[in-house]
Amino acid sequence: MAPNGTAQAVQTADHVAVNKDAAVAHFLTQFSDIQSHFDAQTDVFETQGKSFLQDTIARFVDRKEPILIVLPGFPTKTPNHADKVLGVLPDRAEEIALARLEKFCLSIEDVYPVGCKVTIFSDGRVFGDIVGAPLEAIRAYKNELKAMVKDAGYTHIQFDGLENYTKTDNPVQEVLERFGVNEMDMDARIKDEPDIGNNFHSFSKFMERDMAPRWKGTSEAEMRKGCDDVAKRMMLRNVGFSMLVGEEYSHA
Repeated sequence: MAPNGTAQAVQTADHVAVNKDAAVAHFLTQFSDIQSHFDAQTDVFETQGKSFLQDTIARFVDRKEPILIVLPGFPTKTPNHADKVLGVLPDRAEEIALARLEKFCLSIEDVYPVGCKVTIFSDGRVFGDIVGAPLEAIRAYKNELKAMVKDAGYTHIQFDGLENYTKTDNPVQEVLERFGVNEMDMDARIKDEPDIGNNFHSFSKFMERDMAPRWKGTSEAEMRKGCDDVAKRMMLRNVGFSMLVGEEYSHA
């Protein structure tokens, strides 16, 4: 069953007196400490994202409901165990990230006592077969993530995954078909849309090191072609995954 952030969190508290402007401002201040920052050409948070976030948080406050944050992430460890990670399980990096998320949610309660919850939509199956991450490694990674949250006593973090929204043995393909992603011309989008093109080049460059073991013994041209192919396939998968999360969590 998919997690219900409102039902599982603090019950709606009509009796709680809340200053909406103060609650929204406090959320944005705390959020600025954990948000990712990009170069000026691609970062549109100040021009687009900030106002969207303000409106979203304000709606939760108006309803006096716990603020629900959905974080698509924590899919699995990179398959490059030689140069980047020690193994398939979460390590100190995930431990720190989870602690920051829990601390962030707790900080929101200082001004908005109704609270804040984070749903980590974690599913390495979206990209696993592309990057060479086995299903057993993906399952072990997510199970250990859940164990870390439980063992730490965190109460503001919950998990979700494809299994709650698909019915077939191939959930990734089901999602791609559901949103018509297979018919998308990613080559045209890379060529015609600057943001998509920038993302593609970043993805492709990242794959050089992330999948370094796969490129051993190949020429520069073969590696470049392989990285480009992986990047395009990952971007298509990401479109479908993002559309699913957006549809199922339209209230967040």
